Amino acid sequence: MTEREPLRISHIAKAPIGVVWNAWTIADQLAKWWGPQGLKLTVVQANVEPGGKFHYLMSNEDGTQERFEMWGAFDYVSVDRHQQIVFINYFSDAEGGRSRHVLNPDWPLEVYNTLTFVEDGDQTLIHLEGAPLNAMPHEVDLFYANVESMRIGFGATFAQLDEFLAS
Repeated sequence: MTEREPLRISHIAKAPIGVVWNAWTIADQLAKWWGPQGLKLTVVQANVEPGGKFHYLMSNEDGTQERFEMWGAFDYVSVDRHQQIVFINYFSDAEGGRSRHVLNPDWPLEVYNTLTFVEDGDQTLIHLEGAPLNAMPHEVDLFYANVESMRIGFGATFAQLDEFLAS
């Protein structure tokens, strides 16, 4: 990890911890809300356990523009049920191997994340911390230059989680 403070994002999900946990760990549930707004998510693999992988394809399928595809993956480092998930995420190829970001090849190849869940009655506090892993200085700089953009993106993703949890 870097010497800088990690990206930190917190969100309150209006659902009990077991329901929120399932949304993060069950493939067909992840497919309904994870990823950038407006993209379809296809889950290739979701094995949420230490050494497991979440591999997915994000694509635009609305037919209004040229087809766009971007692959991504998480490698799970540790999983503590209803408490914490530690994972390394990265853009990937169709086979799940690490790949550079298709739109920005200077993006860090790997980001180390800690996702923490805290039960609070009928709602759950979700806390995400992330930072570049094994990154070159210019990749680290790019990551931190985009913190506000990532906050906005995660805000939209968490809004999709809220919609899913409410359904």
